Amino acid sequence: MSRKVSSYVKIEGRMRWEAIWVLSKRELLAFVRNKTRIISSIAQALLFLFVFSGGFFSIDISIDGVDVSPMAFVASGIIAMAILFSGVFGGLGIIRDRMFGFMRELLVAPISRRTLMTGKTLGVALQSLLQCLIMAVISVAMGFFGYDPSLIWRIILLMPIALLFSLGVVGIGLTISTRLTDFQSFGLIQTFLIMPMFWLSGALFAFNSVPEIMQIIMMFNPISYGVDIFRYVILGVSFFPLWVNLLVLSAFAAILILIGANSFSNMQIS
Repeated sequence: MSRKVSSYVKIEGRMRWEAIWVLSKRELLAFVRNKTRIISSIAQALLFLFVFSGGFFSIDISIDGVDVSPMAFVASGIIAMAILFSGVFGGLGIIRDRMFGFMRELLVAPISRRTLMTGKTLGVALQSLLQCLIMAVISVAMGFFGYDPSLIWRIILLMPIALLFSLGVVGIGLTISTRLTDFQSFGLIQTFLIMPMFWLSGALFAFNSVPEIMQIIMMFNPISYGVDIFRYVILGVSFFPLWVNLLVLSAFAAILILIGANSFSNMQIS
């Protein structure tokens, strides 16, 4: 009897992880096969990098007593913002699946909702990671950070940190999308949540160059710590200590994933 039970448990565990991989692969392939989305990601990277960095040429930026190139400062922030936009908007996939009936088919499959949620989260996180890598490669290739050979290792080191950051951001998208019923409502979320988190993250403005009230608001924005740790890895300087950035991002990812899992478990399919 004990052998049968242990064998059953093993099979269930194997099937569960296979389901997570299949769902993650589906989300990733949906991005890779969508040529329009890839082109728009590259175009958005170029637009953001040239427009925003072009407006900062004459501004002196200093982080922890170290002068930083305005182009490198903005480029590192824009790379981090690729995670924010792609991760949150990736949650739109939940709304699409609900509207076209695919989510109903998933819910009747012999796997738990937590497995579904984990697969969707990992898939969207990998999408975000890929878009972040695209923007990082473009920035490096176009000389926004100079042409230091060590940039290759810095970008590689950035990837696990970007994955941690993306998990929290995807948690936001999944939590929101499980509570919405149409795409129009997501526009309000973009206006009143995503854009304020973007502008108050320090991606475009140095933390020490804004009024004190804005600094306080930025300190309560978890996205600020994601931007800051990106700059630490790429540029070697940051406004906050490394351990603070890692602690906040880890807590951010854990809390948002738990909230997203609970919201996904309670999601109603009409």
